[in-house]
Amino acid sequence: MKLSRRSYLGLSAAVLSGCVARGGESAGTPEATATSEPPVPTPRFSYDDPSVDAAGDPLAVAFNSRERFRDVGWLVDDFEDERLWGTFAGRYAVEEDVVYCGAQSLRLEATPDDERVWIYRTFEDGIDLSEADLSLAVNLETPDTEGITVRLAAPDYDNTLLLGRHIWKAGWQRLDLGPQRVTGSPDLTNVTEISIQMYTGGGTAARFYVDSLRAKPRAGAGAVMITFDDNTRSQYDTAYPILESHGFPGVVGVIPWTVGSSHRIPRSGMDEMVESGWDMVSHPQQSDSFRVLSPADQRASIRESKAWLVENGFERGADFIIWPYGRYNESALDVASDYHYLGFVTVGGPTGAISDPQIVGRTDGDDVQKAKKALDFAAQYNQLAVLMYHDVTGEGRSVSPAAFAETIDYIDELGLDVVTASSYWDSIRNTI
Repeated sequence: MKLSRRSYLGLSAAVLSGCVARGGESAGTPEATATSEPPVPTPRFSYDDPSVDAAGDPLAVAFNSRERFRDVGWLVDDFEDERLWGTFAGRYAVEEDVVYCGAQSLRLEATPDDERVWIYRTFEDGIDLSEADLSLAVNLETPDTEGITVRLAAPDYDNTLLLGRHIWKAGWQRLDLGPQRVTGSPDLTNVTEISIQMYTGGGTAARFYVDSLRAKPRAGAGAVMITFDDNTRSQYDTAYPILESHGFPGVVGVIPWTVGSSHRIPRSGMDEMVESGWDMVSHPQQSDSFRVLSPADQRASIRESKAWLVENGFERGADFIIWPYGRYNESALDVASDYHYLGFVTVGGPTGAISDPQIVGRTDGDDVQKAKKALDFAAQYNQLAVLMYHDVTGEGRSVSPAAFAETIDYIDELGLDVVTASSYWDSIRNTI
């Protein structure tokens, strides 16, 4: 987005309808207390009609990143010939009414008596995926959320790479599959079988659709993005100096209506961090997740949060969103695509080249061993590992300052490139 604060303010009268009162922070958040800094104006905007689309809106992005990236790479299987696939568990059938592209998809189902649904395809001569990342179009019908795994036998079951992603029910999504587990020493120049699985554990039914399995060129090197939700004070007091000592930038998901509270990053601190290369991105958290909000409220919340970032000088990060609670639905993805190029969820692990930019997965950095495993995969397979933090205090389940520093030291040891949302986007936006 190339909109300056001056041009935004000049256009705002035509697009925005003034201020609305908000009844404080979201549920469970302590009340704000006075700080030594001067009060920071926090405008709260609304539409006359929040259901309007983004046409002509100065806050809208230049293009829909999901549409631009949806078919990146080359086709591995289009699921037009169901005879190529077999079943290990559960069942599959041809589906002609719910398709991502082409004439059909495959519908995968497990009953409550099944532990999983699991299909596979063999490649007699093997295929070379050593320089490629996989993505799979998935549409989840039931349950509301679950994990999808894809196993590569390379060349046999003693040498496998397990890929995976977590998904919410939200229409068709392209899952950028990242490594989760390695068995043996897989030779990705000779992949002889690809299998797709959803494990339910039994007791619940599952139904989802798969289409358009694609491969795309793998990045030349691994990278890591260090993200922080909720603009909490310890991110400035503790995490920022540790990252500065390594010359690393970070990404803060800002809840605009909390800025000015004593337990949040001070407004001057946000400016300081941005001067050091950090991004301040949107994190429009309400008491309800975006799976509960109406489409009109989703649009109003997403737009209000971005407007605050632009008006307060954080244009660089305003084109990116961290999903509150990591939850979204189909309408939320549609709205976010009007205003943001990248969106980040709460789970998913490291990922390869991006083909659904609104659902980039992250790894919980509070678990140091899990974080290091994601970083190892990023280094080994040239993936993007996005680490997620909230507080850096050691209180509750939050990571301690020492453990956080240990992880950052490990990033330095691995030699991973540390990126922000904006720098990563700049590196990929014109690649297709």
